[in-house]
Amino acid sequence: MSCPNCQKRERELAARRTAQASGANSADSERAKREARERLALWISFASLVASFCISHFEISVPGSPLVDPAWIAIVLCGFPILRSATEALFRNHRITSSLLISCGILAAVALQFFVSATGGETHEHSYLFAAGEIAFLMGLGEWLEERTLRKTRDGIESLLKISPKRAVRIREDGSEECVPAESLEIGDTVIVRSDETIPTDGEVISGSSAVDQASLTGESVPADKFPGDSVFAGTRNLSGVLRVRVAKRSSETAIARLVKLVEESEAKKAPIQNVADRWASVVVPAAIAFSVIVFLAAFFWLGVGIEESLVRGVTILVVFCPCAFALATPTAIAAGIGNLSRLGVLVKSGAALEKLAGTDAAVFDKTGTLTRASLRVESVFPAAGFSESRVLELCAAAEKHSAHPIARALVDAAGNAVLPAAENLQTRNGVGIECDIAGNRICVRSRRATAAETTIPEDAANFANACSGRGETLVALTVDGAFAGFVALSDTLREDAPALIGALKSDGIRTILLTGDHREAAQRVAERVGADTVFADCLPADKADAIRNLRERGACSVLMVGDGVNDAPALSAADCSIAMGALGSELAVETAEIALLNDRIELVPALIRFSKTVLRTIHANFAFSICVNVSAVVLSALGLLDPVGGAIVHNASSLIVVLHSASLLTRKLSTKI
Repeated sequence: MSCPNCQKRERELAARRTAQASGANSADSERAKREARERLALWISFASLVASFCISHFEISVPGSPLVDPAWIAIVLCGFPILRSATEALFRNHRITSSLLISCGILAAVALQFFVSATGGETHEHSYLFAAGEIAFLMGLGEWLEERTLRKTRDGIESLLKISPKRAVRIREDGSEECVPAESLEIGDTVIVRSDETIPTDGEVISGSSAVDQASLTGESVPADKFPGDSVFAGTRNLSGVLRVRVAKRSSETAIARLVKLVEESEAKKAPIQNVADRWASVVVPAAIAFSVIVFLAAFFWLGVGIEESLVRGVTILVVFCPCAFALATPTAIAAGIGNLSRLGVLVKSGAALEKLAGTDAAVFDKTGTLTRASLRVESVFPAAGFSESRVLELCAAAEKHSAHPIARALVDAAGNAVLPAAENLQTRNGVGIECDIAGNRICVRSRRATAAETTIPEDAANFANACSGRGETLVALTVDGAFAGFVALSDTLREDAPALIGALKSDGIRTILLTGDHREAAQRVAERVGADTVFADCLPADKADAIRNLRERGACSVLMVGDGVNDAPALSAADCSIAMGALGSELAVETAEIALLNDRIELVPALIRFSKTVLRTIHANFAFSICVNVSAVVLSALGLLDPVGGAIVHNASSLIVVLHSASLLTRKLSTKI
């Protein structure tokens, strides 16, 4: 039985979750009610417009017209929200929006009806009140359709929210089990996950083995085998077997929680190209009003058109001039592109990242974990006098035990089942190595270059190192209290698709560069095998960042950096655009890179660049289409060939076409064939 304090905490957590669930349910209920009201208003408005059309078309006499025209219903139900939005933006936020232009068009059509009625103008087959009501109805209908279409772009984040775990089976100290909210789990707790259950936390498998479906996060269709010591993630599904998992992250810090937050933030970040639409929209409203007045005056005084027809032309200009389609061109395409990629396990943190990715003309790759499999293995050990091979491995593994770097994992694996001594006062220097105290001695595990700068390396050890470097192997040096203690040589496996990847990028006109901290011989060997254009070796993290800055200064317009995120943070930050490979378990990679691949599918890199170009082409096509439609509609309106009703139809049709064109990116398949 749990202690009173634990019971109290669980009751508080349960109460909090109930309140949150109640709030979420309340919000969902309110949204459903609002959508129901909008649909009802559209149906009533449509019926009122049909009645208004019949009255005017069949010349049915209605006492009190135009005050009792059924079109007033559509004007009030659909037009009032537009007018309210326009006035709030104008007087509260001091912003001129497209709603103001539409409001002016509706009010002008109403005024035109009263003017015609007061002057006894010509009888038309429909009233201008009908035109005002139809403008308001079509605007409301267009907005409703746009919202429904854009809602699909959030499928990626909503799918993440749906798989977020709610409950967990925690093992008490006495070995009994209790069902608790996932958010109540603390670091160090142990949970049990049975077959066909969702893993409730980010953690480490401490017993059991199973296949885990990680497609919801990484997009990988093949389940990943999990054994003791492997990491698992909240929201993934245990397919077989029983796993005991030690909790490593609180619910608010899990990979899925971070991804939800970052995807939500990405929707609010504008791409630079969006500024073009914003600047256009800010000046087009006053320009439209001015042009409407000019058209009216020109038609009446210069062309000799009657005052009613001149007013009609001026009102139509107000309706068709609105740049809604132009304003929707960028955000809809960006949202659809990000939504599509999220389903493939690709996290894009902003529209700006897609825009910069499309302009890539130089791609820089880290070696270990990016072009290679990061499944390093120890090939040989050179112990200095007074040390054995096993002792060198034990000291290296003890120092690197808690590191996530591929070299660290290989050293720990090579130590096997040996009891590793405790390491204290750990200090990590990215790209250089790690230092710690073991049994009163200062232990340093560093690169050959960093060690040689501070410690004398014996000649026989140097010969060993040169031979290993000639074979393309990676070297790690061990020092004890400042004295050289040994070398460990490791080798890794080149990804099978790495040469094809580099070839695909080069065929697209993109320069390829290999950037690594490895010795030049090892780096050159990998570069030759994959076909990279340029090699930068022996690079510390700061050197990698400097190399990228030099590339930009020497003419590379847009530099893409692709790394595993472990020690590439400075380089990822220095590049114009950055992609972190296998970033699911790396907080640093997700935070630093602008694009994070939650899997290790390096073949996605060329596909991402091509898809980003498709997104930009879609935006440019949207711009061109909306401008052509607006210009054509304005000319037709000025010539009297388009009335307010036709203008409203053209306006909404163009906006909807832009949205649907952008939404096509949601279902666009990325070609990963290289």
